[in-house]
Parts: sequence; C-alpha cells; structure tokens
Amino acid sequence: MSDTPAAQRITLGLDLGTSAVKVVAVGSDDAVAGEGAADFPTTSSRPHQAEQAPSDWLRAVSSAMQALDDCMRRTRGALWPEQVAAIGLTGQLPTLVCLSDGAPMAPAITWMDGRADAWAAARVDAAHRARMYARTGMPIDGRYLAPMLQFHFGDRLDQVRSILSAKDYLLFALTGRRLTEPSTAAGYGVYGLIERCFAEDLCEFWSLPESLLPRMQAANSDADPLSEAGAAILGLPAGIPVSTGAADSVCAAYSMAGLDERVASISFGSSAVVIGASASPRLDPSARYLLTPHVTETWYGREMDLLATGTGYRWLSGLFDWHDGEIDRHAAHSVPGSHDLCFPPYLAGGEQGALWNPRLRGALFGLNLRHSRSDIARAYLEGVFYEVRRCVEVLAESTPIDSVIVSGNVVHSPSSLQMLADILERPVAAIPDKSPAAIGAALLARRLPGAGTPQRHSSPSRPTRSPHPPTARAYAALYREYVARAALCES
Repeated sequence: MSDTPAAQRITLGLDLGTSAVKVVAVGSDDAVAGEGAADFPTTSSRPHQAEQAPSDWLRAVSSAMQALDDCMRRTRGALWPEQVAAIGLTGQLPTLVCLSDGAPMAPAITWMDGRADAWAAARVDAAHRARMYARTGMPIDGRYLAPMLQFHFGDRLDQVRSILSAKDYLLFALTGRRLTEPSTAAGYGVYGLIERCFAEDLCEFWSLPESLLPRMQAANSDADPLSEAGAAILGLPAGIPVSTGAADSVCAAYSMAGLDERVASISFGSSAVVIGASASPRLDPSARYLLTPHVTETWYGREMDLLATGTGYRWLSGLFDWHDGEIDRHAAHSVPGSHDLCFPPYLAGGEQGALWNPRLRGALFGLNLRHSRSDIARAYLEGVFYEVRRCVEVLAESTPIDSVIVSGNVVHSPSSLQMLADILERPVAAIPDKSPAAIGAALLARRLPGAGTPQRHSSPSRPTRSPHPPTARAYAALYREYVARAALCES
C-alpha cells in the first residue's frame, strides 16, 4: 500500500447493520468505487426477542467482501486489494456480545430486543433516569448493554470474560483487540459524557464489573493492523490499518451532513435515525434525544431513533404483496390526509423518537369501507413523516434547522420526498448512497496515518425539494390532528 500513488488509494468502510453487512470502497475523490452487501438472520421466536449469531455476522462480512471483490475486479483489476490504505468500521448499537475464552458464549442480544425493558424500568425510576441522562446523555432503558447484561446473563456472570458491542466485536475479530470509542461506548449505558470514560458509579449501579469493559480510544483512531485471522475473513492482505471506527448513526450523519448544526440528517433503515450535530454537549431538558459523542472530539450528535420505519415499510409491503417502492407509488394516488385516515406507525412495540414510550402501539384511525390500499399506504408514510417532524421540531427548539438530508429505503420516489418536505416545512434533499454509514466510516478512516487526507466537515451540496406552500399549510393542520389521535395509542 505504501507504494500506491495517493490518487489510487482506497479506504474501505464496513457497516455491521441491523439486518445486513454493507461494505464500500471509497476512492481518493470521495466517489464510491465499489460496494457489496450480505444479509444475516435474526431470531425472534419468543415475545420481544431479537438475537443474532456473531458467526452469522462474520459469514456475512465475508460474503459482502466477495461481492465487493467481484465489483472491484471489473473496474480496478485483480490487484485492487493492494490499493487499500485503511479500513473503517461502524455498526448497529446497542447490541451485546458476551465473550468467554475469546469467543461468543451466546447469541448477541440486539438493540431490538425488548425483554429487559420492564426489568430495567423497575430499577430506574424517574429520578434515577434524570440523573443518568445528565451523566450519560442517554435516556437509559433495557436496551443498553449494562442492563442487558444483568437481565440476560446475571445468573452466569462469572462465565463472562468481556462484553463488546457489535462493531467492537467486529474490530476484535479483525484485529484481536478489545477496544471501543466514545460514540459506541455511549450504548453501554455506563459512559460518562463529561468524564469521557466508563463511570465507576454507573457500573456499580448495574453490578457491571469494570474488568469486562473494553479499553477506550478516540473515534476513528488507529486500532491495530488487520490480523491474519481478520485477513482471512475479509479476503485482504494482513497488515492493513484498521480504525476503531464510530457508531453507525454518527458515521451516516457525517457522510450526509458533515458537522453542520443547521442541517438535520435522517437515515431510513430498519429504524429511522434523526441527528443534528452540536458543537457543545447540549442536553435536552426533557431528555427527548440522546446526546451521542460524534465522529470527532468536542462534537456531539443530538439523536432520536424511530423504531419501525423500514421494518414497518417491509411489513406493509408484505401484507399487500407489493415490491420495494410500491408503497410510494400507491401513496401518490391518495391525497394529503389520506381521506381522513391516520396511521401512527408504532409497530415495534413502543416508540422512541421524541416520545420514549414503550407502551405505544400502532393503530389505524378512521378506517372505513371507502378507503383504498393507496390511502393506507399514504397514511403510513404520513405517520412516519409526522414522527420525523416531531424530532426535527425538538432539534429546532435550540438550534434552527434550515434543511434536511435523507437516505435509505423509505423515501423511494419524488412524490414521497415532496410529501416529506411539505410535512417538515423545510427543504429536503435525498442522497442515492445505499450505505451512508459505511461511506462515513470509509471517509473517516483517512484520518489514519498514511491513509489519505481529512474529509469535509460541511454538508455536501445536494438537489433539494422545497415545500409547496399550500400543501405545507394543509399538512400543518393535519399534523396537529395527527398528534391528538396518536396520543390515544398508549396500551
């Protein structure tokens, strides 16, 4: 790699997502030179269960890299791996992996798993929750690693040698190092935001031995060279520098919007992640958003996650036997307000976003014999976009949000993008990138010595959809009606 001209160098970004591994190769011109992806399964045979096998992750990593290799051979030839200057990592969180003797001792408990929710709620009353938010920036519930560990492994804690989040486990598999960084450490539930380290008193609260925690390094710092075992997984030469990476949410936000406080990014995947960058640790008085360490020190992400946007999109598509994108096409045949049909999209058993209410359930209000599939499709998209509006309005309370950049699998068409702009009453741009988190990880890996040059810290220019004033005014009234109806969804 050291002999490769700078103009030919490639950085890789690996995103261990909620349902798939995505990998991208980014050239020195910031363009995506190739990409690959591979799915893996989730076990959810019991109520609120969502487990994944780390071995499935690694098989998916190998499959995604094979797909990338096929792509890169067509454009750069068989010797393209010699051009790889560095590897950046990102991934889903909070997802718990327990290691015993250097290997996972059980399936990973993902952030979608809600079995610890009631147990954690009984341990954390309102006063505790407020104090923990002030310390960690996280509205702690049963989906953080510390409570997950006690709930699922408390009776065999003596068998656990270390715990890692999903991205940190991938780093361990590729380099042999047990490391994390602030943006991922926040998902452990015991990271002190101001101290910038794991907090002893928070570990004591959850009876979490500090010896089980990985060592902390800066986000996107040099972890270790790719090991022989890691090289076998990736199909690359050993010795390539591997970054500690950062959380998928902030990597995606960075690739989409840079570090611009007046631009919100929305990543539509299995969930929807809404982030506004902040140059200071600005907590929300009502704890409606997570305050997450960003990809660079002293910056933070004000983050809200809607739980079931992409999964709800796929569920509704399956009910009607629609192919990907058909929801958008059908929704365009209805009208604003979906003929008085209202669909709060709380389909994951609760909601986070700006609400943080595990008792919310999805509902269809106003359904009658006159409604069509197109009305239901539009009502679903409107419900998702109304919840996004809640989040953007929270961000805008302390920092003006001038525009929004979106990516992912919910906004498939110009009509849906226009609907989102009208509902948000702000210009909206959509990026075509399939994995902004992986691209962010690749761009940020250039911080490693010899890997390239630092990347942009401002939002890129994108074509936008501006609100249509008459429709935006109509949606402002419909939004108020939606909020009132959605308040009835608590079980």
